[in-house]
Amino acid sequence: MNDIAIEIKDLTKTFTIERIHYGFKNIVLHLPQYIQDCRNRHIHTALDHVNLTIRRGERVAISGHNGCGKTTLLSIIGGVYRSFSGSVEVNGRVSMMLALCAGFCMELSGRDNIILNGVLQGKTRKEMEALVDDIVDFADIGEYIDAPIYQYSSGMQARLGFGIVTAIEPDILLVDEVMAVGDADFQSRSETRINNLLDKGCTLLLVSHSRSDIEKYCQREVKIDAGKVVYDGPVIK
Repeated sequence: MNDIAIEIKDLTKTFTIERIHYGFKNIVLHLPQYIQDCRNRHIHTALDHVNLTIRRGERVAISGHNGCGKTTLLSIIGGVYRSFSGSVEVNGRVSMMLALCAGFCMELSGRDNIILNGVLQGKTRKEMEALVDDIVDFADIGEYIDAPIYQYSSGMQARLGFGIVTAIEPDILLVDEVMAVGDADFQSRSETRINNLLDKGCTLLLVSHSRSDIEKYCQREVKIDAGKVVYDGPVIK
């Protein structure tokens, strides 16, 4: 049986940075300047020939300074971005905690968003309906569950997002700086929920600047600098 959860080979991702945004009218009125700016576009290499193998059940921290490519790496693994070149093979259901409120339809109720998000991540409607009460209790949403999301506070949205992602029980969990959501009581419940997933063999990729979180949850650390992997080994103490 294949024990590889994520296989990344020669992964490169670039972004084109435009200094000025031209609408159609401005292109027509300033065509020479537009042509010149197109020639002078800046290409930013977010990831530069990255190679990684992550086995099932591994708990891996992705570290590095702001802008080094950590979130871009998780976004490609999670299917948010496409790579420029190279390949990424992911084996198993992936849940992402990159932005806990991302993917919500603000006009729909919390209940409808639970079902929608679960279905988008491979669950059936029936499976998600069976999880609604557990998610509502965990996120402490109460009677607001049938109100539209735009009426929720940012904290309520974040708690609901966390509850959905963890209730789905993914094979691979991608976490980007969202371990401190909510008050102390909710953080304690969140830690218990994460540990339960890990005990069941969930593969974890954690992006964090918190050394305590990295040491608490991870056994392996991959450090990125300027889009390149500069360290891959035991968690740096």
